[in-house]
Amino acid sequence: MTRSLLLLWLLLSWICSFSQTFKNDSVKSFVDKSIELIGANSIHKENLEVIKGGLYNKARNLNSIDETATLYDEVFKQLHDYHGGLKYKGKTYGWNNPNVMTNGYLKERMNIEKSTFSQVIDQKIGYLRIVGNSDFAFKKVDSIADEIVAHINRINSAEIKGWIIDLRLNTGGNMYPILLGLKEFIGNNLRFGGFRDAQDQATGNWEIKAGNLVIDGIKLDRKAVLTDPIANDVPLVILTSCYTASAGEMAAISFIGRNNTFIVGEKTANYTTAVQGFKINEHAGINLSTDYVVDRNQKVYKSYISPDVEVVGGDNLTALKKDHKIIKALELLGQ
Repeated sequence: MTRSLLLLWLLLSWICSFSQTFKNDSVKSFVDKSIELIGANSIHKENLEVIKGGLYNKARNLNSIDETATLYDEVFKQLHDYHGGLKYKGKTYGWNNPNVMTNGYLKERMNIEKSTFSQVIDQKIGYLRIVGNSDFAFKKVDSIADEIVAHINRINSAEIKGWIIDLRLNTGGNMYPILLGLKEFIGNNLRFGGFRDAQDQATGNWEIKAGNLVIDGIKLDRKAVLTDPIANDVPLVILTSCYTASAGEMAAISFIGRNNTFIVGEKTANYTTAVQGFKINEHAGINLSTDYVVDRNQKVYKSYISPDVEVVGGDNLTALKKDHKIIKALELLGQ
């Protein structure tokens, strides 16, 4: 056998080993569909052939999809995608990034703080804390946005000379009601962010047009209105922590590049990707990171947000004037 024929035989044998030696046809169909979806949609597919080979080798002798689902912890680790995951029969299989900061105080407060909070500091600074939400089905867009506006109205007045928007406990959820509630702070008649795919092509835009929030050309309406206007250039500090993630990070990015604006706190959680879900079968779907986020200056965020002024720890949500991040924010706001 010539060398070229030998190589061809080995290649055909390798391909056939993937397609013909599965113990269970439904397992093969499941694995094939997941690999197809990853290849078509994921922004993390540089090692797809290696991932495919490893998954096939481990799955070929399994008896059921129930056994196969557990393999996707390793798949998502190899994809380096800890924002996505396999959803199967009510369980999630994925990978948690091990290289993350922790903040014991804020982790504890996340179990306590469940709603928007507002306060006036030193009679001149409006303080607004916005936590994460679970509105993935878009059923609470109005109520979340209206709650934010109600808190703004509660403390806003002609005496307020600057604002602190606290996203330290914003672990994610639906970003749209957050942006809708804060749109007057973001600006007007501008594109303030959006999404880019792995080929650096725009896949979505975030805009404010004539005072309206417009996402991908669709206007999002808000029932609640501000009783007092927010000046376009009012000084603003955004507070972040290692738990500011996903929708919380999108909200922070929406302010980057705004005049008189600073980000203070810790590096964020590094979930700055858009995630979409795709159906595999009636029992399973796969969530994949499909796009990166860009700010109003078209900077792409492929990892965490670095604050303008880093302040690690020192949090005190029950005595705001003793909170190290708020102390730095007040300095930046001239207080």
